[in-house]
Amino acid sequence: MAEGDVRDWLRLSGRESGFVDEDVERLLGYRAGEDVSSSVELALTAKLLQYREFPFGSDSVEVSGDLLSRHLLVVGQSGSGKTTLLRNLMGEVEKPFWAFDLKQDYRHLSRDVLVLPWNELKFNPLRPPEGVSPMRWAQVFSEVFCHATALLSGSKNYVLKQVVRLYKLYNLFDGVSEPFPSLFELEMLLSEESVRGRKQSGYRDTVLNRLGTFNVVGSSVFDCSAGYGVEELLDRDVVFEFEGINRDLQNFVMEVLFAGVYEYRLAQNQRGEGLNHVFFLDEGKQVFSVYKERQDASGLPEVDRLVAKMREFGEGLVVADQEASKLTESIKANTYTKFLLPTAGGKQFGAVAESMDLDERQRSYARDLKIGEAVLQVGSSNPVPVEIQGFDTGRPVSDEELRRQQHEKWEELDSRPQRVTDRFDQYIRGDTEPEEHTDQDTGISGDAEQLLEDIVEDPFRSLTDRYSEFSSSYKGNQAKSELVDTGFVVERKIRPEPVRRKLLQLTDQGRNHAEEELDIDVKRNGRGGVVHRFWQNHIKDWFEETGWSASLEEDDADVAVDMSGVRLAVEVAMEDSPREIRHIKDRLDSGFNTVWVTCRSSEIQSGIQERMLENDLPKNSVAFRLFRRFCNKENGSTSMENSVFET
Repeated sequence: MAEGDVRDWLRLSGRESGFVDEDVERLLGYRAGEDVSSSVELALTAKLLQYREFPFGSDSVEVSGDLLSRHLLVVGQSGSGKTTLLRNLMGEVEKPFWAFDLKQDYRHLSRDVLVLPWNELKFNPLRPPEGVSPMRWAQVFSEVFCHATALLSGSKNYVLKQVVRLYKLYNLFDGVSEPFPSLFELEMLLSEESVRGRKQSGYRDTVLNRLGTFNVVGSSVFDCSAGYGVEELLDRDVVFEFEGINRDLQNFVMEVLFAGVYEYRLAQNQRGEGLNHVFFLDEGKQVFSVYKERQDASGLPEVDRLVAKMREFGEGLVVADQEASKLTESIKANTYTKFLLPTAGGKQFGAVAESMDLDERQRSYARDLKIGEAVLQVGSSNPVPVEIQGFDTGRPVSDEELRRQQHEKWEELDSRPQRVTDRFDQYIRGDTEPEEHTDQDTGISGDAEQLLEDIVEDPFRSLTDRYSEFSSSYKGNQAKSELVDTGFVVERKIRPEPVRRKLLQLTDQGRNHAEEELDIDVKRNGRGGVVHRFWQNHIKDWFEETGWSASLEEDDADVAVDMSGVRLAVEVAMEDSPREIRHIKDRLDSGFNTVWVTCRSSEIQSGIQERMLENDLPKNSVAFRLFRRFCNKENGSTSMENSVFET
């Protein structure tokens, strides 16, 4: 017998390749180097030829629910049958599943499952799942947010700190209860923060950039205190449609849902054997990206760590993609079952063939797979070729048809509107400040006391004018820095020209010091923070100089104007917030003929206008103006009166 044939038989028998064939094992019952009879040699030769043509065993493999709990990977080029395979698995799995649909591939299941297009979803990522502590969820949220948006550890620590601040303003550490802050409140908090140093400023600006984009694209989704929670949906088959939104936002929502389910299961101690629930994710490299895995500064992504830990709670994961080389090594290692379909390019084929440990003959066979064919491997067992059964999707499902099919299901879902706490509202308006510097010595220098008195006497005076009261600008600046460092004041900016300036706003600590230590009566002229009050007073003066009677806080209006029997309410809008809609309704209900909403930017104006349309408010009774409109005084009552009725 030829030495090469013996090596082939040894490889075939499983003694080199791991392939096991009982007939070959029986025929090769000899010591290495012994000759065998011609009949045995013929039998082995026939087996060898058969193996060269079909290098797999005859074992059949069934993909059961227990296997799905150990996760499954599907790799194949576009059109190879990935989506069909996933649809088949969805139909066969006996437990509830969630599918993340990026291309409307699963609408055909809509009669049997809950399909949630992006614009029908209500979701608050800052609401901790039931039983999860706010501090724990703040850490999870910061991890997920920064991984989804490719931010590193410095930004992650900054986000964590801000979420904790926000939760404190919502009193969540005193006992978890509603309302919960939304991403809009987080954006407001960051926008109002006064940061020191280039690095901190860089973190804030970068995070605000990502957060602002999320809130613009997801304005209708995130505008809630409590959306559709994981607790409510875990017992249902759900397809989440994410088509039409940017990739970072897709990744963020998918990863938060992954993390939310895990944290909920962990908090409820829902450990156990077997399968409880399955996630289906096509385009897996979006979440499980090898490039993010390779970022040393960010460490192993949290979502990859979750994959291994989810097994303990019966959470299965089915991941599919065209490009195995772009998937994390972690996801390839942590999927027990693998399907290899026809692939495009040697690099992608090699990446999955290596993870399946295919030998050369098996690789050669797999390179010639046709559409609908696959090689399946379960664990370390022998791979087997399989055919993927077709799936009749029927005709496409339009948005209108989907709405008719799903409307009742959508109506059953529970969500609660966005709300803010009084403490948060007061902080954003500037009535209160976080409790900082309280452990420091509150004694201040004479120059600082002089500046503090000046702030109480005229809260809207510019820093340049204040410094003119000192022997030098340097001394004035030193006094200002002392008040800031002691926590008695914070700096705020007025932006539109020609009134651009910095203002100093008293904190509660500074106000108490002025009243108790300096015996100064601190009065407030307007409400909210110093910037809000500045514009209240500035707009009031503007109307008075045009000849009309104006007052602050009359009938709760920021500025109330009497124009010969026509009552005008002016509301100063610092942010695009649902409360501005409530203010408009309240002013119209209290008898004002017209409401002006004055905004600091066109973006805020556009946002409130959109909210008006959603709430069906009378457009003819509401007008919008930017702050800059009041920076140049218009004289003449006729032009003023006409402008009031512009819409």
